[in-house]
Amino acid sequence: MEPLEERIARLERQVAYLQRHLGIDPAFIDSVSGGPELPPQFYQELRNGKMIKAIKIYREVTGASLLNAKNAVEAMARQL
Repeated sequence: MEPLEERIARLERQVAYLQRHLGIDPAFIDSVSGGPELPPQFYQELRNGKMIKAIKIYREVTGASLLNAKNAVEAMARQL
């Protein structure tokens, strides 16, 4: 079995690769930490500027009102 430090380093490289592959800025992830777990499709729509689709997904996942979802998604979009 590999040492814990090597395993953690390997996992960190894998996460960094996935973030680059998906076009996700690590700073963006840190800024929304602690919030709801949103599916990858949400972030894809957000990156593509498809705000209505992103808001719809946000509402489905969080149960937020239209106004709260719109405000949250717009705030996330500004951070991109």
